[in-house]
Amino acid sequence: MRTLSSAMLASVNKTITDPVYLFKMDLGSQFIYATSREAITYDSNSYSTTGARLESIDNQRVRFSLPNFDRDISALAFAGQIQRNECSVYLHYDGEVIGRFSGLLDAPECSGDYNSVVFTAVDLYALVSRWPFERMQAPAFNHMPAVGTVVRLGSSSLNLKRDK
Repeated sequence: MRTLSSAMLASVNKTITDPVYLFKMDLGSQFIYATSREAITYDSNSYSTTGARLESIDNQRVRFSLPNFDRDISALAFAGQIQRNECSVYLHYDGEVIGRFSGLLDAPECSGDYNSVVFTAVDLYALVSRWPFERMQAPAFNHMPAVGTVVRLGSSSLNLKRDK
């Protein structure tokens, strides 16, 4: 459990807050560090002012947009190099940072003019609880030992019986 400073508690308890959001995306070959307002250095990384915008956030999903003026992000999206990469969102209040979300990126959506890209990320736990990442085929055969077989696992043993 983390103890928050009095400045952080005061900022979080305000009716209306104006935090800076930090976005960290692992795109395999590179990391993107962006903020929703001013440039910030956190955890030895420089988060630049790129015009990132948070659209929605909850415990299972985050949705945000980044400008795409040089078309680098849309090129990565079309190459399929963004989906399932890690994404983290942090809140920055008065010099302190709180982790707000961590998950995996879904396929991004490009605007009609490709000047911005909208990202959606899903919490890893929510994703894993719904389906496995890799699906396996059904076994080609199913071998069950005979009734009465004793299976030993470490210091434990299990005697197979017929289900009634």
